[in-house]
Amino acid sequence: MKNLLLILVLSLFSIQSFAGSCPDGSEPVKSISADGTYFVFNCGGSNEQASSSSSNTKALAGIDIENDSNIDFFTPPQMPTILDNKFYAGGLSWQMADFNNDGYSDVLYIGAVDPDNINEIGEDSGGTCGGNTCKGDNPLPALFLGGIDKRLKYSPELIIDNRKDMGMSAGRQILVADYNDDSTLDFYVADHGLGTYNGYRDSYFLSQPNGTWLESSETHLSHSNFVVFDHGGATGDIDNDGDMDIVITSLPTEFWCLMNDGAGFLTKRKCGGSFAFALELADMDNDGDLDAIVGGHESNAMVTGIFWNDGKGIFSEHNATSLPQHKNKWSTIPEVSASDLDNDGDLDIVYSRAGKLYVGTAIQIIENLGNKKFKDHGIFPLVEAPDDYVPVHEGNEWNDFINAIQFRDLDKDGDNDIYLMASVSTKTNGMVLLNHSDFSFELKQPSTNTYHSNLFRNLLLAQSEIRFEGKDLFTTFDSPIHLDTSGAQLLGFHDLENTFTRNGNPIVKIRLHFKFGGQDVSTDMEIQWHPKPQYMAARFSFGPDDWGGVKKIQKFGNNGKFIGIPEVKDDQKYAMDELGIYAVLKDVQTKVMLILESLDKQKVTYFAQEKESLAEEETRIAEENKSSPLFDGLYSFNLIRYHDDEDWQELGGGYIEINNGVMAVAKEGRTLNTGSTDLYDSFTGQINKKGNIMSSVIINVLFKKTRLFVLDLNGTIDSPLKGKWDNHYEVVLKLGKKE
Repeated sequence: MKNLLLILVLSLFSIQSFAGSCPDGSEPVKSISADGTYFVFNCGGSNEQASSSSSNTKALAGIDIENDSNIDFFTPPQMPTILDNKFYAGGLSWQMADFNNDGYSDVLYIGAVDPDNINEIGEDSGGTCGGNTCKGDNPLPALFLGGIDKRLKYSPELIIDNRKDMGMSAGRQILVADYNDDSTLDFYVADHGLGTYNGYRDSYFLSQPNGTWLESSETHLSHSNFVVFDHGGATGDIDNDGDMDIVITSLPTEFWCLMNDGAGFLTKRKCGGSFAFALELADMDNDGDLDAIVGGHESNAMVTGIFWNDGKGIFSEHNATSLPQHKNKWSTIPEVSASDLDNDGDLDIVYSRAGKLYVGTAIQIIENLGNKKFKDHGIFPLVEAPDDYVPVHEGNEWNDFINAIQFRDLDKDGDNDIYLMASVSTKTNGMVLLNHSDFSFELKQPSTNTYHSNLFRNLLLAQSEIRFEGKDLFTTFDSPIHLDTSGAQLLGFHDLENTFTRNGNPIVKIRLHFKFGGQDVSTDMEIQWHPKPQYMAARFSFGPDDWGGVKKIQKFGNNGKFIGIPEVKDDQKYAMDELGIYAVLKDVQTKVMLILESLDKQKVTYFAQEKESLAEEETRIAEENKSSPLFDGLYSFNLIRYHDDEDWQELGGGYIEINNGVMAVAKEGRTLNTGSTDLYDSFTGQINKKGNIMSSVIINVLFKKTRLFVLDLNGTIDSPLKGKWDNHYEVVLKLGKKE
């Protein structure tokens, strides 16, 4: 099974890379090595395997596994809900592969401990815990198994770590390969530790016959408690013996190589190179062995370049090629990878770059010209901070660095595009550089079709209809509000109300129009200020007409209840996450102040539209119920309010004058106990020939507080006019006899 897997992986490489390499100009003959683990290319039709120094055998590298085009690739959640509070806020790295050999894409996450002893000092993560090692419940790698619908199932029971100090401190690299030759992928976690630059011991998980992955450092590492600050790491067959080895960087010295005996036992040895923040293994000169591409802090004299493999897994510092640097603005290199971007048979280089303290994000692309010659195609900026921005810490607002680079033909045009992953940023995570050939690339922002939106889209597709009242009813925001994690977009609103709770806390209510899962849907939303503790909470309704009418969602809003992040219990959280909607709640809570700002900008436009709409409605009503002079005259009235918690309260009174069926409150003799009598001037009404009355007034019905709402009062000449004020108080206007 392993042989078949490797053949499939290796078949991704074009035979073009070896064309014309024979002395007579003919193409080499491809055959399979004796142990079936790699291809052999020989000249003259010979099937004999050449030595590593002269053969064109292709050594397997980790980039072949992570860029396997046979894997169904999609963007998984950046931080799965079920992992909340298990990892530090620095974010997660992930690797997608078919770990359990069922044909579906699985996702493995690593990250850092959420420390109990946070005490941030200095300007980088080395001061997270006051210069000491960060302590806490070290998390285990988190494996999510995929299925036919790309739904991911958290499977913690499959990851076993029996060490006393189990788990990770700060997992930096996931190195995935079949290390123990059982046809199932294993993984090595390069862990540089959180809180110091002293390093931390790594983790090594090998697949077991029972379908689990067991941490196997004690039995399968020559030095089980080897501590090193390995910010960079890569896997590949560096000595061409048919098994996967590991190379890690070591502060401040050369590489450590962990050499595989073929059964997964790794023996460490020094192997040249130098310390680097970024490391990748790739055959850069097409000689059949894997070379080491490195990069780091160029401002600290770290090497940017290639250490060439001598064929035995040694990367001598005297056998290296320097690559172009960009020290002035983009001197930090967090990651590097390689792929054939121009289909010429050799691998080109992509560096992830950032500025000092990771300010700003960019990509550098270097073309491989062959014969160890390279051409720098320069910097492709992704996120740039203002010129006058001065950072004081790595955790700044412009830190959007790329921590993983992958390659797929995403637009199916025959060349590899560049897919970017960022553990700490929603701006750059999922960015794509579409390859238009000749090293011309088009930047595509992260797609709104996220893992969460696809879950919700599946719910909508199962509906017989998608309930939505129509775009024309909503006032649009100046610009859509993009929700980064869920992929939803907030587009507009109507029914805007500024009111107060019974405790006097301000609350804003709207009907929200948003696009999620590719469809226009709506729901009611409340934004409420809580003074103790000080917190601005955003909450949603989950009624029959909300969220497109999806029935599975309605259970969260029993009895018309509004729910936000503070109210969601753990069982509800996971149930919501299965439907894709919990990410929307989290996103909205994160951007609640931006939503309020957008509403504030649009409120003048909204109320003008409401006034115009009201005028149009009055015109329509007047046409349908033409006023009649039959009831013209002067009528006394009393205005009262009622609530179940109190007795009837008299608000005021006066006279209503009807002239040609049009009603108005007379200025003489009117009283109002809850505000200025001038509010009566907003009263409009009419009566038709049947005595039916339709009217409205903008009024306050509270004592010692001022809150104005439009109150609709409807009834007949012989019965009280009734209406609801703020959906709370019933208000009645009683007409007396004609004077």
